[in-house]
Amino acid sequence: MDVYLKNKVPKDTLTILENFCSHFKDTNKDHDSYSCVIRTINVLRELICTSDWVTAAELIKIIKTFSKSIPFFQSNETAVNNMIRRVLKIIREENAGPDAAGLSEGLAIFFKSDTKSSSIGREDLQDNILNSLVELLSEQENSHSSIIAMALEHIHANEVILTYGHSKTVREFLLHARKKRSFKVVVCESGPALKGHLLAKELSAGGIETTLIPDSAAFAIIHDVNKVMIGTHTIMADGALRAPNGVHQVALAAKHFSVPVIVCAALYKLSPTHFCSYDEDAFNKVIGPGNMLDFSNSKLSSQLLVYNPEFDYVPSDLIELFITNTGGHAPSYLYRIISELYHPLDYNLDSVSGDDSEEESDHRT
Repeated sequence: MDVYLKNKVPKDTLTILENFCSHFKDTNKDHDSYSCVIRTINVLRELICTSDWVTAAELIKIIKTFSKSIPFFQSNETAVNNMIRRVLKIIREENAGPDAAGLSEGLAIFFKSDTKSSSIGREDLQDNILNSLVELLSEQENSHSSIIAMALEHIHANEVILTYGHSKTVREFLLHARKKRSFKVVVCESGPALKGHLLAKELSAGGIETTLIPDSAAFAIIHDVNKVMIGTHTIMADGALRAPNGVHQVALAAKHFSVPVIVCAALYKLSPTHFCSYDEDAFNKVIGPGNMLDFSNSKLSSQLLVYNPEFDYVPSDLIELFITNTGGHAPSYLYRIISELYHPLDYNLDSVSGDDSEEESDHRT
């Protein structure tokens, strides 16, 4: 942990923070985004309650310093950083007070941007922040049920729906629609991990007529499909996706036949970051080739170099609609949601200045 954190945080809390980081060291584990979100909120709540701070600027610096301590393999789970940004936005709003709450983001920065100038004491500010965190936690806990409740609005009788991978949100979305609609689902097996096999089994057990196909057959069958419904790992700021490997080819096939692609995802997956070609290595995650190759032939395997990326980049022009816990949104509307969820100064969590008010002063100039 950073020296600054060690001076500001009690030993017991430091242990909690270290356990939080070490929980994700096993990169072979499947850490779903929802559990990451809940863990992050609880850890930040502990950090807010026990760390040594007086002003909002000091608290923001402590949290940003902690975010820099998160290893790359955990920061790769973007929901963690998104929740940190949400909490930082809450701190800034509670410190600014009710007078700035109704202002737009740009006006709020000019109205009261100095995080040290608030007359609110630590005790009152902390209470306000913790109350807002309770609401934030409740919002995340209800996010999936809010998405699932919209299933009947988007799935109609006798439709054929194609999906890829194994998204828990998409699975529950389809099973909920099955209660009042009769439709068919085509599941791509999603190689090389073949997670589509599990989804097909679960949908079939739920009473949905399900067909499992190899990924290579997606283009051949998609002209008979009414819509494509997928989950995603991350929604980028421009509406592009960081989705499971193989989704891009399905989205391209759907675009060719003018089949709408619908993404089911909670807003904690919406990131204010963009994909940059020079940062491709940080965008993706290369995993071991164990699910692709049989290593029984040691002579052959020692001569092979296998690149097995976990994610695909899917441009926003291939996506028709996002179904989130706040409703359906077109990719072009996401910029507005980002401005409501995150503060511009927190888009880049690596920027930790000695004085947050100076950081905001620089932003004004």
